[in-house]
Amino acid sequence: MTAILLKVSDRIPKELDVIQEEEGLGNRTSTVTFLIKYYFLTKKNSLDQSMNLLERALDRIDTKKLPSAKEQLKDI
Repeated sequence: MTAILLKVSDRIPKELDVIQEEEGLGNRTSTVTFLIKYYFLTKKNSLDQSMNLLERALDRIDTKKLPSAKEQLKDI
């Protein structure tokens, strides 16, 4: 792995900690990784590609064979 050292404002580590806690991430490294992946997923092209993949996946599912939402949640 490659180490990246950055000099940042004192506010940035605090903000990373908030994101880490709210998203249930393990450490700051996972938080930075999460933010990078989030950035690429929310860019227009990446988001469009993700939506197309999800649409194709949904086309393959026979929704008539899926149990109702009530049946799926009865064990919870």
